[in-house]
Amino acid sequence: MADLTTASASEPTTKEIILDQIADVIGQDSLHTVSPKPAPTTPPTVPIPPSDPDDDFVPPCITQTPIPKALQAKKKNLGAIIVGLNRECPRWVPGSVLKWVVLREGFKTPADADYAAQHLNMACQKWNELDVGVKFEWVKDAADASFALWFGGSQGNVLASAFFPNPNDLNMMLVYSAAFAMPKWKANLWKVFTHELGHVLGLRHEFALDKDPQTGEVREAFKSVQLGPRNENSVMAYGRNPPEIQQSDVDSTKEFYALSEDEQGNPPKVGLTEVQDYEPM
Repeated sequence: MADLTTASASEPTTKEIILDQIADVIGQDSLHTVSPKPAPTTPPTVPIPPSDPDDDFVPPCITQTPIPKALQAKKKNLGAIIVGLNRECPRWVPGSVLKWVVLREGFKTPADADYAAQHLNMACQKWNELDVGVKFEWVKDAADASFALWFGGSQGNVLASAFFPNPNDLNMMLVYSAAFAMPKWKANLWKVFTHELGHVLGLRHEFALDKDPQTGEVREAFKSVQLGPRNENSVMAYGRNPPEIQQSDVDSTKEFYALSEDEQGNPPKVGLTEVQDYEPM
């Protein structure tokens, strides 16, 4: 990895500043990354019935806040491809390659870091195989990455969190203690990561448009737009079982990344909301 403390003729990027500060405070070893083992040709299918009663719950995802009360609802989870934040539908420039690393620092054990890297690699390969319009690629050095997976400590029953397309030159994905503590969810961590990578691609939770029956307010604060038919089994839905990418997820994500400017050069839209393209750094 290049020495980020060496002065250069150009202004340092935000990424260089962040990594340099981390190295100064924690030490250069904190930037050591994990090399994932090659993903199996077919990701493992792990039995769904929980091996422990503590496994049988609906894990929340805090990539979008506030956490919706739908977690406590008795009705079925609703599924759809939902996109959009505030006044735009953010996505990466179609054809982009998002480069990622796993930072070893902070994980409770080296084995946990290796395990997280292996499962994130499987999730990335799964989305890559589906060819939705953006690819994921592991890199060795944090300075070359678009996003990094870190250990986030304890966050209750939250398993992981991610981010949406944006102009930042270094983004963060987090995996939490609960993901390693419960056998069913640990065994299917790669599936949890497919949900989080859905957010990275620009997908919202499937109930983002639903209203809370008690307050009448939309469950998630940021503006969202539906693209494609609803599917209660969508990878972006909440459930008691690990998420699975559905064909409707693939079709709608491909449609999202296939949107292009009109004949007048105006940006593509989902409904009346403009799509904003970001270039990964």
